[in-house]
Amino acid sequence: MQPFSVTEALVSWLASMGYEAIMDAPSDAGEGAAASDMPDEFVTVERTGGGVRDMIDRPLVAVQCWALTGERAEALANEVRLRVLTERPPAGVHSVRLNAGPYKFNDEATRRPRWQMALDVACQLVN
Repeated sequence: MQPFSVTEALVSWLASMGYEAIMDAPSDAGEGAAASDMPDEFVTVERTGGGVRDMIDRPLVAVQCWALTGERAEALANEVRLRVLTERPPAGVHSVRLNAGPYKFNDEATRRPRWQMALDVACQLVN
């Protein structure tokens, strides 16, 4: 039995929609990472909490939309929100619900514009 990775599933799902999606922002990659090392636009996905009930994993997932301008980061976040709430979830994910956002959440380390939303996800526990 292999554990199911909700972050991998959501990153692949967003990538299939045409977004550059990754699990960690380049600024999280370690010493020396800078805004200039980042793509112009991208989406990051990270599990920030949650738990398991009745053998269903119920993670809280942060989805962050990065861009060169605040206006574009907000527009990207609104696009991503619409897509994740209206399209069929990826295999292994039973449901996606908006918990909060999108809201402005600029990255202090790189000073890059970023908008974030929190998603409540229900997914399988194992593959």
